[in-house]
Amino acid sequence: MVLEREGEVAAHQTGHNSGVIHAGMYYKPGTVMAKACVEGADMMYAYAAQKGIPHERVGKLICAPTEKDHAQVELLYKQGTENGVKDLRILTGEQVRELEPNVEVYSALESPNTGIIDYGDVARSLAKDLTADGAKGRILLRYQVKDFNVVDDPSGGKAVEIGGIEPGQCGPTKVVRAKHVLTCAGVHMDQVAWLGGGQTFPKVMTFRGRYYQMKPEFRNVVKRNVYPTPSGGGIPVGVHFTPTVGGYRQRQMIIGPGACMTFDKDGYFFFKVNLAYCWQCLTNQGFWMFGIKNLKLSLGELWKDASKAAFLAEARLLVPSLTADMVEDSFTGVMAQVFLPDGSVAKDYIFERRCLDGTTLHLRNAPTPAATSSMAIAKQMVNLAEEDFAWKRA
Repeated sequence: MVLEREGEVAAHQTGHNSGVIHAGMYYKPGTVMAKACVEGADMMYAYAAQKGIPHERVGKLICAPTEKDHAQVELLYKQGTENGVKDLRILTGEQVRELEPNVEVYSALESPNTGIIDYGDVARSLAKDLTADGAKGRILLRYQVKDFNVVDDPSGGKAVEIGGIEPGQCGPTKVVRAKHVLTCAGVHMDQVAWLGGGQTFPKVMTFRGRYYQMKPEFRNVVKRNVYPTPSGGGIPVGVHFTPTVGGYRQRQMIIGPGACMTFDKDGYFFFKVNLAYCWQCLTNQGFWMFGIKNLKLSLGELWKDASKAAFLAEARLLVPSLTADMVEDSFTGVMAQVFLPDGSVAKDYIFERRCLDGTTLHLRNAPTPAATSSMAIAKQMVNLAEEDFAWKRA
């Protein structure tokens, strides 16, 4: 059984992102994140083909706008090769222009196996699989978890009663009982894990990603994903161009996202403020250490979120011919991020195990490329559950 706070699956992060199937060159070799991205991409392509979900292997260019950025291209090539990413190659600026005439950069890393998909389509397909005739699964929608209680199970051992209410209401409280619980609660994973017997830390901070999109007559400005080399801060991958397919957006060319701090966990708008969450930000040492170490980056992201001109100026580092009259507003998404006490970004998935008398497993950190890696993360959680709960495969 799946408990979902919203009235539909994929209402938040899953349905509001760039929709890229990442290949795996951004992530430190040897980490679960790196392995899960490469494996997860293969699993995602296979599932999409099996279910007829629209997707395309359009490829990707990670571009060094200037010569000083080229070292990042070399690093990503090395990491990607170590991670098992196939068919990577480094291109000169002239070779880039042969592929994408509107892109003017010093060099780029080409990843032909990077693709696009709508992860909302994927989530809706998985939900259909779970609830299909003959399947034993159920999804309870509009079920906001409020508490967990360990109780004696009539068959022996312990069970967990999960209390929940309709979002925005005070009651009535419903209760679901389970022998074992796995939580993966998006931007609220810290709160749900804490309710479920987990530690107070790590805390999740959220960042709003604003997107614009090319007007219909300019959608062919590029044909593939075009990214800049990553910034040094570890959060934003930078404003990039991404074709879309399927889902609510269908055929578009989106530009974004930024990475602006929010003042509410679900901060889709700048002026949406939650005082309790703001206090959490103020008392999070890692968040403040990150801000101090990356002050220029942090202030720049705030300004870029507020200023369309600043946003497009960054996009023009890749496509100099871009002008304001070529774009229109699109959507925003909110992403989750965990900071370590020294201000560094947590660069691997974090699992908290054997909570609530050994009945519960929590996923505590799952930033990008979690959508690409989702099936591999699920596989990892099942492997951990087999160890923790003595599950046996059918």
